[in-house]
Amino acid sequence: MKISPTIERLDAAAADSNGPARTTRLLLRLLRAAQPVSRADLARRIGVNRSTVTDIFKPLIKAGLVREDAFQTAGESVFQGRPPVGLSFGDEADFFVGVNLGVRHTQVGLTTLSGEILAEEEFETPPEADRALELARARIEQLSADVSERKLRTIGVSVPGPTSDERRRLLYAPHLGWQDVDVAGALGSLTAGADVPVIVENDSAAAAMYESRLKLRGASGDSLSNFILVRSGTGIGVGLVLNNEVYRGAGRAQGLAGEFGHMTIMAGGKPCVCGNRGCWEKYASAGAAASLYMGDRQILGGREAPRFIEIVERAEAGEMRAQRSLERLGEYLGIGIANVIMGIGVPHVIVSGRLVYGWRYIEKSLNEAVGKSMVGRLPGWTVECGEPKGSALGGALEVAVDEFLMKGFIG
Repeated sequence: MKISPTIERLDAAAADSNGPARTTRLLLRLLRAAQPVSRADLARRIGVNRSTVTDIFKPLIKAGLVREDAFQTAGESVFQGRPPVGLSFGDEADFFVGVNLGVRHTQVGLTTLSGEILAEEEFETPPEADRALELARARIEQLSADVSERKLRTIGVSVPGPTSDERRRLLYAPHLGWQDVDVAGALGSLTAGADVPVIVENDSAAAAMYESRLKLRGASGDSLSNFILVRSGTGIGVGLVLNNEVYRGAGRAQGLAGEFGHMTIMAGGKPCVCGNRGCWEKYASAGAAASLYMGDRQILGGREAPRFIEIVERAEAGEMRAQRSLERLGEYLGIGIANVIMGIGVPHVIVSGRLVYGWRYIEKSLNEAVGKSMVGRLPGWTVECGEPKGSALGGALEVAVDEFLMKGFIG
């Protein structure tokens, strides 16, 4: 039975002020994030009647996608009476694959509908796109063989660049030099079985989906439904979540949203791989930390520039030069974040990626830079750190599972 027709029928019956389709999507995502969770808690957290929750999940329970079990909340005494009945995904029969095609490393992982990681592997990303996809395909088949009792439903792939509007191709990855790569075509037809849906997503948008699930997980329901995700590694990408939905652009620009790493913050500045000069990521990414540390000087004696994590380690050891370099990086990061907030109009920002490892040295100068902008004159803006690493593969896995929940199959 397809999920999508089921959801369409339910949407027609379960109308509310927020819109039925959005309510159904949010409930499915909230269940995945917070399971096991009671109907009453689900209804409270999104502001709908409990009967709406019941109507939406009844056919999914009957189909076996969702199950009901008694559960005990944290801190609850066993003497307080009958425990509540919680909803969870019944995911014994299915699994999902995530592939994070990174500039330096590629990760491949398997997960269940409930979020359990079944397997995970990593390899260095080859310079050739065909070779990278060949290795990713081999890892998928190898890991899938160990869970042959389950059925592969969807593959999610996060890539370091904009994607086509149908989410099948990588249009351009400036740091890898790849252009117009048919990612879905390379991974969709596996030797272990029939064609599998492959969804290709910009890595920052995928990371935003992952961070959104972490926000939804909060038991208090204090989650941000609108936020900007700034992901910094070799470069900088931006993901935008509006009303718990990732925004991808519109029309022919769909898949291009979030490429703020290539906005100019320094006229005539450092040359960037994209062909521009003075791009934000040349001053505020983890990859830019080495040039800030070295002062763009020639490295003597054939020594390589330190990597970001090494600069953080030197800062933690008390080296002032490393600390000042991270503070400068934080200032540049804050300048760009202020520009993004002013351009989009969303005041809440989460920073993820390798930069988080140096957050204690970056945070103060970042906030000072935002505070000096027009954003700083307005109340309510926040910048917080997110996941340093998990959002990479986690984002790709989230893309796969979310696609199945919205358009896939059950049973």
